[in-house]
Formats: sequence, C-alpha cells, structure tokens
Amino acid sequence: MPSRRTFLAAAAAGTSALWTAGSRALPRATAQTSSQDAAGTELSVQPGRVFKRMSDQNRLRTEYWLFNLMLHAPSQAKLELASLVVACLSRGQVVRTTTWAAQAVAKSNLIAAAPMQGKEGGWMVAAFSIGDAAPVELAIDSVHCALEFNAAQRRQRVEKSVQLERYAQKTSLVFPFRGNGMITQGGAWNDGHRNRSGMFAIDAIGLTDLYAAMTADGDASRYAAGWGREIIAPAAGTVVVARNDRPDQPVLGVSDPAYFVAEFPNGGDPGNHVVIDHGNGEFSVLDHLQRGSVRVSVGEHVAQGQALGLLGSSGDSSSPHVHHQLQDGPDWTRADALPHAYANGPRGQHDRGAFFSAA
Repeated sequence: MPSRRTFLAAAAAGTSALWTAGSRALPRATAQTSSQDAAGTELSVQPGRVFKRMSDQNRLRTEYWLFNLMLHAPSQAKLELASLVVACLSRGQVVRTTTWAAQAVAKSNLIAAAPMQGKEGGWMVAAFSIGDAAPVELAIDSVHCALEFNAAQRRQRVEKSVQLERYAQKTSLVFPFRGNGMITQGGAWNDGHRNRSGMFAIDAIGLTDLYAAMTADGDASRYAAGWGREIIAPAAGTVVVARNDRPDQPVLGVSDPAYFVAEFPNGGDPGNHVVIDHGNGEFSVLDHLQRGSVRVSVGEHVAQGQALGLLGSSGDSSSPHVHHQLQDGPDWTRADALPHAYANGPRGQHDRGAFFSAA
C-alpha cells in the first residue's frame, strides 16, 4: 500500500468533475450492486459505511458526502482508464450524473499500482476521491459508480453502488480539553482528514485567555499555549488502547519523520494516544499526547471529564495539539469514521480556523 500521507495528499489534490444536471439513465440497471464484473477486477469503497455530513447545514440546507473509490486488479498490469460515471439517486431514481472523460479519469487517479491491502496477489491500480453536496430536499440516498477501462485489448467495466447514511450520534461528548482553543484541521469536507476512520476528525490547539497561540518567542514546542494542557475523556468508557512512550516533536512547525514509529515511516503516526470504548459501538481516539503523561491504562473505566494525559506533540505532529475522532471500532486503521458533535466548545461545523471556548 502507498503511505497514508501519500494517499491522503493525493486525495486532497483530486480534481472535481463536471456535473450534468437532470435525470439520466444509468448504464445497465440502477439496481446493479456487483463490485466484480471484469477479469477479476473489483471496486471497493472506504470508509465501509458512508455517512452524510449534516450537523452544520447552512441556510442553503446542504448535505455532503465523500468516499474513496478504489479499483483492484489481480495483477500489476497497467490499465487504460476510459471513463467514470457517477450517478446520484434518491429512492432508486437518478437525480443527476457526473461523467468523467478519459483524460479526467486518468488525471484523477490518486495512486500508482501498489500491493492491494488484505488480498494476496492483488493490486490497487486506481483510486478516486468521490464527493458531492446536494440540497437536503433531494434526499440523495445512494451513489452508483461505473468505471470503464481497456485491458487485454478489450473494454471492460466494473460498477459499485454505495449507500449514503445519516448517523445519529449515541454518545454525548464534551470537548477533550477545557479553555480556549482553535480548530486547526477539520474533516474531509473542511479540506482536512480523509483517511477511513478520520473523515470527521478534528485537530485543535490550545489558546491563552486572550486567545494567543504562543506564550513566548521561540520555536520549541513548550512555547505553544496549549502545551501541557490536560486532555480529558470526552465521555465515559473503557480504555482499550493507551500508549505513552513516544517522544514529542521538538520544533514548532516541523513534523520530523525521525520521531515516527517504524510502522508509519511516511506519516500518520498518532504518537502517544488513548482509545476509549464508550460501550455502544462508538470509540473515541485521542492522539499526540505528551510522552510519559498518559495516566490511564488498558481495561480501566474512565468517567467523562477524567484526565487522560497532557496535550503534546508526539507522532506525526507539527505543533502541540489534540486530535480527536469518533469511530466504530478500536483500531483506527480499520474502523469507519462517525460524525460527531460536542455538548460544549466548538459548534458542529468544526471549521478550520474557528475559535471556541470549552467550559
């Protein structure tokens, strides 16, 4: 597989396509759900469950969705991508379609051939960032993707239907630190985290009472206003992961790979982190805590607001901050992202650059 950072950087640069308005018949039947149609190739989707972002609907009453569509093949042979048609449906009826011509499909392929995760002998040969926004009244509930390519001297085709879901958050969350802060990176629709479990994740720095980001001049991490602030449990639950041994990044503005763990040499290292099982299929992940500051251990039950550790800059971090995401399993590399909001602190938008105060 390509590194997480390489894949996500490519995804962020994915080009958008031209929408064709109006109802248009799908190639083949609308009910087509097969992900394997041609010569052993298949389409897969990450995350496995695709949720619409709805908590921050503006006056236009718009909802959003985003997923990664990946083409797998049994060999590393290069395929000639021909076209991609993406249809939005509501109650089985096509509402609108996007047609990507050959040149657009080729330019929008996010990765080169790489070993396919989870299947022996398979290769991921193409990936696309598929996203859109639509008025709530259209009630888009599924997206149908049809990809055509040339291989073995003939035109081949694979299709995939993706259900769009609305998620009802089960756990009442408080923001994972108290005091003033600022969102520095939001989820996928805020040009932020795009990995499978982090589609709705946020990063936040701590600020002083006067909303200053620094307490002194200098480039050391300890001069960041949030450095050493208590990180608290967003909700009650059982600790299922607790790591405490990773060094902090020493220089502000630099995420030095020398401080990454071996399993994430090219980025994505969560550093010292805690994962809490809230007991209802929802798990909180809190990353980049200070080395040696984690106060909880695996198997321990924690109460909402209980101190977990201190805000730091361990792992893949360019400044002291907290990363928090809600997901549907304990392992962030395999879980799906869940939309979430907080009872205090930042509003549902979680927009980059938004100031907040968490009581």
